[in-house]
Amino acid sequence: MSRMMEFATPFSTLSTSLGQDVGWLTSLRKEASTYFKQHGLPAKKEEDWKYTSLQRLGQVVWEHTSKDSTILAADVEAVKQLDDAYHLVFIDGVYSDVYSEVASLPAGVIALPLSESLDRVEVSTHFGQQAIIDSPGLTALNIMLVSEGAVIILDDNVAIDKPIELVFINTGNTSDLATHLHNVVVLGEGSAVDIVETHIGLTDAAYFANQITEVVLAADSYLKHYVVQQASKAAFHITHLSGKQAKNSIWQTHSVALGGKLARQDLHTQLLGEAAHCVMDGLYLPRGEQHIDNHTRVDHAVPNTTSEELYKGVLDEKGRAVFNGKVVVHQDAQKTDAKQQNANLLLSRRCEIDTKPQMEIYADDVKCAHGSTVGQLDEAQLFFLRARGLTELEARNLLTYAFVSEVIDQVTIPELRQSLTTLVEKSMPAVAATT
Repeated sequence: MSRMMEFATPFSTLSTSLGQDVGWLTSLRKEASTYFKQHGLPAKKEEDWKYTSLQRLGQVVWEHTSKDSTILAADVEAVKQLDDAYHLVFIDGVYSDVYSEVASLPAGVIALPLSESLDRVEVSTHFGQQAIIDSPGLTALNIMLVSEGAVIILDDNVAIDKPIELVFINTGNTSDLATHLHNVVVLGEGSAVDIVETHIGLTDAAYFANQITEVVLAADSYLKHYVVQQASKAAFHITHLSGKQAKNSIWQTHSVALGGKLARQDLHTQLLGEAAHCVMDGLYLPRGEQHIDNHTRVDHAVPNTTSEELYKGVLDEKGRAVFNGKVVVHQDAQKTDAKQQNANLLLSRRCEIDTKPQMEIYADDVKCAHGSTVGQLDEAQLFFLRARGLTELEARNLLTYAFVSEVIDQVTIPELRQSLTTLVEKSMPAVAATT
């Protein structure tokens, strides 16, 4: 019996109007539909899903068409991370031309909804090529049901003067809403841009966000990519970032995961050109009964490439997290330099972390290191701070923030760094206990 038959979801019978007359997309949809009908949702028998069950997700009959969403301009402004930025806004899975601000983009830059970009060669060439349909995840489901997304394209030697922020809002107006958005980012040679993804649920409504972002970096290009996830505490929020990098390209990704009943981010890059470099930083703070996953993979495919990973988690109450990081150094990838670190702070006896940093190395002239730590606040440090006049709550808060600040300090946009500092301070248990 296929796993598809075990679930009450109507996924296999749904259709979408997006790109019905576009041959390449129709072909991809058919391939994705065939795979999903055969395999359904990934099961815990899959290695990358062994700690994460999608059984509750599969028991909900999801609504795939949003009702008209009423949201004020002030509410949209309040959830943006950046004021000084270009904005593409999506409300309940629908692109909002009213609240988006992309009219003044410089020459050589395209930022449009996917629905207006299907005729562009960059989209038809790269859509569905980095995120693999037949992988045990939700890629097939996304491609089968994709309804919208963002497309960002930079010509050669273009550097944008300010960031582009993609704002994804769930208003809670549609019960059990499922959205399947697909973003495509293509940077030409020598181009550079900062992109911020903001995901937020305005209410405690249950919803399902299944999103893919595919990234293509040409030679000498530079992308700083930030993801701020504040989904509803009742939401299933699953994202997949996948890319490939040419020579001398740099991709820096920074993610902060605060919300979601079940939240998961899969991040994969292929270093295909010499001197390509990637940075993956992440911070996750599950509380209550939240479950937050981070799964990363870096493929060093050619010589002289470098990568750095740092993920930190602060877990409290019955919060649970998973870190599964893999670095693969292929046979010809001599002179690879790869670092991977996962550190976790447990503030409760009831929380749980499953951490699995790993490296597969098939070359002999490399410099690679990886590790994982799990622990509690240092009692000696707490005593030291309390002896100098801090209350126990203040001391715990200070040490907790010191632990996470290493990740926040990597953010180079001052406005975003301040916003994240505020969000993290409000989310930390010690602060929450005082409010």
